[in-house]
Amino acid sequence: MLGLIGLAVVILGLLISILGNTAPLIRLYFGDKSVVTQIVWGGVLFIIGAAILIYNAINL
Repeated sequence: MLGLIGLAVVILGLLISILGNTAPLIRLYFGDKSVVTQIVWGGVLFIIGAAILIYNAINL
């Protein structure tokens, strides 16, 4: 179950980072029109999801 959550967070982080330029609603949701902020939020979510996946793999 934890692996699915980690995978979902990783995919969400990637979508925010990649699709934020073409989907302005994502940037408006975070309250900023800055691409740098979009990359930071996407990166943070990606790192959190990757950490969950690594933690899940270690505890198998």
